[in-house]
Amino acid sequence: MAKGPARTTLMGKRFRDFWLGSTDLAPLALFRILYGVQLFNWIWQLYPNLSAFFTDEGILPRRSLMVNFADRFSLLNLLGEWWQVAIFWALALVVAALLTVGWRSRLMSFFAFVVVVSFSFRQPLMLDGSDLVFRFVPLWMMFSDPGARYSLDALARSSRGEPTGRGFALPVRILELQVAWIYLATGLEKMAGTMWPGGIAAYYSLQLEHTFGRAWAKPIATNVVLAHVMSWGTLAFELAFLPLAMLPSRVTRLLAVAMAASLHLGILVLMNVGNFPVIMLSTLVLYLPAHWVDEFVTDVASRFRTRVRPRVVALADGVAHTAADALPPAIALPTIRKLDRRFGTVALVALAALAFLTAVPSTLEVARPKGEVMEVLRFFALDQRWDMFSPEPARSDGWLRIPATFSTGATLDLVTKGPITDSDERYSDPLYSRWTKVTERIASTAYSDYRLEYGRSICRLNNLHLGPGAVPISTFDIHYIERLIQPPGEGPPTFRDILLWSHRC
Repeated sequence: MAKGPARTTLMGKRFRDFWLGSTDLAPLALFRILYGVQLFNWIWQLYPNLSAFFTDEGILPRRSLMVNFADRFSLLNLLGEWWQVAIFWALALVVAALLTVGWRSRLMSFFAFVVVVSFSFRQPLMLDGSDLVFRFVPLWMMFSDPGARYSLDALARSSRGEPTGRGFALPVRILELQVAWIYLATGLEKMAGTMWPGGIAAYYSLQLEHTFGRAWAKPIATNVVLAHVMSWGTLAFELAFLPLAMLPSRVTRLLAVAMAASLHLGILVLMNVGNFPVIMLSTLVLYLPAHWVDEFVTDVASRFRTRVRPRVVALADGVAHTAADALPPAIALPTIRKLDRRFGTVALVALAALAFLTAVPSTLEVARPKGEVMEVLRFFALDQRWDMFSPEPARSDGWLRIPATFSTGATLDLVTKGPITDSDERYSDPLYSRWTKVTERIASTAYSDYRLEYGRSICRLNNLHLGPGAVPISTFDIHYIERLIQPPGEGPPTFRDILLWSHRC
């Protein structure tokens, strides 16, 4: 008779320890490294477009930004010249590097959050789903202890005889819950549509070959059986991830990891959506058993050391110890630790709840924060929406054609830098380009107010810095060639030439 209550008590203790106890921070520490490397790459990818995206000569000068996005915070709102933005960009790379090696890991997590927010809301026309992940990961990391292992922080603590390697579980669980919430919120948003429950969403999304779909995905998309399996499988995996991943059970968490890994590997192979599948695959490290992670890191470090010259290893160890010794010990506050823990726990849970509520599906709009609360959340970039390819995937894609006339009367297509023609199909960058999202938004009627500034930016970027022998642009038109995917069995895609804008420089 006592087995039932005893079992319930044991389960309750497991849940309490899982959320509020102490946990091994090896998975978090490895994820810090993976995130830091990818953040460095995320920042590096912005370099070719610093002028076009983040300066007053670009597609969204600050005067226009403040009219349309005055409720958003960005340090780049203080900078307008290329050299100023370049300095900020270089400092951002330093932040990513220091976070990767684990120097002042919490502080660098905060700086990483500020960096991503600043770039994101200085140029919201370029944003995609991965940018939200890059924004929220460091937010929750800074409340945890991401430098507890595999870091200069951990090395410094170890040299001072301080404990390292374990920490409060709640901030880690909130980070895990944030990742799990991405799946659930996206899945629920898809359930509000008709194509995902109807099993034909993959038919459309995998044929967006001019923006997000890879060329070899078309045979899969047009196979009705495979399209149904992929559409329903995606829904099932997204809806099941959170319930499985947030249980204190190794079996269910590993099952969630396996499902999510297969989903994102499929996206990586069949779709061209930039950083999203890679950063999401990296987050799955958080759900792995800590001893697996520690054994993996130890093995990798051992193999690396045996393959590198001893003098190089010794030099690296010396630099690491010197940097670690430069870190002063943390300030201890023993008299208020309990009160601080309780207040911090309540505040962190409240902050996470508000952030997560901003991302409830559209069918639960009433639950989202409203009024001044929402304004504060938006200003500090704590709001989120997870609606990638939902509630319905796009049924069309396309490309820009910008025929221009120069002051000499010569003509040129500004997109291809070649002769003007309307007979060729144009595909997105094989490695994905931020311009894919810019093009998508400029072509959308919802963003038609930005077309004037987009046209002005073409004049500024081409005419203000003419080289020897170059001539200025006089006039140009912006066309969008829309490719509409027909429903299954109704024939090949149809095309339409839409004149978006005519401009005189």
